[in-house]
Amino acid sequence: MDMVADRVWESRKRTFVHKKEGATINHTTAICHLGGATLDNEENYLIRKLFTLGLGMVCISNQARI
Repeated sequence: MDMVADRVWESRKRTFVHKKEGATINHTTAICHLGGATLDNEENYLIRKLFTLGLGMVCISNQARI
């Protein structure tokens, strides 16, 4: 688990964009998250908040299509 966390953090550090063309964007497109169909809406909401605000990911999806 430590190895995965280190690799995610290193990828984020290496590819994080603070500003582009004078605008503040604060995101990374190098990592993404795909949630499973067994997660409910509340879990997907919390995961989205963690990864978008905490890590700056923009590629987040889930399979909550039942």
